[in-house]
Amino acid sequence: MATEIASVPQVGTPIWKIEWSEALSVGITDIDEDHKRFARLVNELNRSIVDRAQLPEIRRRLQMIIDDAVQHFEHEERLFKEWQYADSQNHAAIHAQIIGKLHSIMSSNVSINLNAPWIEAGLQIKTLLIEHILKEDVKYARSY
Repeated sequence: MATEIASVPQVGTPIWKIEWSEALSVGITDIDEDHKRFARLVNELNRSIVDRAQLPEIRRRLQMIIDDAVQHFEHEERLFKEWQYADSQNHAAIHAQIIGKLHSIMSSNVSINLNAPWIEAGLQIKTLLIEHILKEDVKYARSY
């Protein structure tokens, strides 16, 4: 997969990082650019967690991810209408589930000032992104 995972993390060393590769590309420039931005935001969240940033900074970065996901999903759904993508309703429902999961991650960690739960949250977010691209976004990319 297109991620790096260190087996024994050290303070200041990334525990995971999304490395963009052609394996993550859906072959649609606008969507790939959205995905690259999302990956950068996830990597920045990771960096703030590993660097033990203050809780408000970590929450701010997570909120940026949520906001970006909402914007990206709206962008995709507008394109679905334009393309008359047959599975657009199902895909939009998956988007809503992901946004719900992101909000759940935020609310369950909102007052936690321990690194381990935030590391787990960051890994969950990374997994949501990668799985969505590889399992769902490739479906519309094939029909585009």
